[in-house]
Amino acid sequence: MFLIGFVSGIRPMAAASSEKLLVDWQLVTSDGPALTNHAGCCIRSAFYIHGGVTKYGSTEPSNRLFRLDPTSSHWTEVTSAGSPALSHHACVAVDNRYMVLIGGWDGRQRVSRVHVFDAQETRWVPAQDSGFPEGAGLSSHAAVLLATGEILIVGREGSLRIQRKHGNVYILSGNVMNGVFTYRKMTNNTSSRSGHSINSVGSTLYIIGGRDDQLVEFHPRFSSAEPTNSLTSKFADIAKSLKPLTKLPSGRKHHIAITGSGAILMHGGETFDGRSREPVGELFIMTVKPNVTFYRVGVSDVKRASHVCVTSGDAVMFHGGISGRNVVQSDTYRLVFR
Repeated sequence: MFLIGFVSGIRPMAAASSEKLLVDWQLVTSDGPALTNHAGCCIRSAFYIHGGVTKYGSTEPSNRLFRLDPTSSHWTEVTSAGSPALSHHACVAVDNRYMVLIGGWDGRQRVSRVHVFDAQETRWVPAQDSGFPEGAGLSSHAAVLLATGEILIVGREGSLRIQRKHGNVYILSGNVMNGVFTYRKMTNNTSSRSGHSINSVGSTLYIIGGRDDQLVEFHPRFSSAEPTNSLTSKFADIAKSLKPLTKLPSGRKHHIAITGSGAILMHGGETFDGRSREPVGELFIMTVKPNVTFYRVGVSDVKRASHVCVTSGDAVMFHGGISGRNVVQSDTYRLVFR
């Protein structure tokens, strides 16, 4: 059973904390590829990114694959025949070896196809999938690798070209070595979202953003294989030094959310509150026990949306995205405590 819950408000408590930033972003390199709406993951401590677009609003996705060397902090292109041209797709790492791409926009339509890159052998593995509704595709959706080895996918599902969209949830099961995958619908009873994040804390899955209301949606009984490290394990401790918010942050989309022990750190995105049409630099921590509670860390000078974030070893890094005036960025940042 797929149980659904919404966080609709927070009990009145003390006012928000001061603007002192205990967590912020530090520049690693500005010499990466300029990309937004791309996908990425971490494999053997290396940061991989794929696809996306080089200009804001472009409908022509890239098929290029890049790797950030963890020792030199230098981006290099990984060339291998068969790389698909995609944007607005989702990505998970499997077995610390395979990069699994799911759905996206191929330049003509939304697709549900699955693509697999073998980072060890530097080649694309032929893949086939079945079970997804005919005439529909996925874009600006979110995916997470579950502890069972299956992949949970939360909309946005829609027809191939027009804007009719749904909020369905799918399980993708299969074998990365032979490239055979099967979609199985779990429910169509979740809210429709676009540009949302999905994270698992303990055995509960949290879907954040992607619409102007119902900021947080949660589903119990789902444990993910998302990694945590010595950095992310401190999120809940940082929240203890802040004052809880008296109401939920505004809705947002195309932000990033990082899983920690008992907490999730959120950064950036585009808000629905009318304050700005440009990406924001807001940082929030959401703790989950005893109840979902938000804490405002502050506003970073790094304002970004549609960026890609990974947890790599003892580091949390993000790359690219759009900044003010819809400029597509090429920089890479590391999360630091101050």
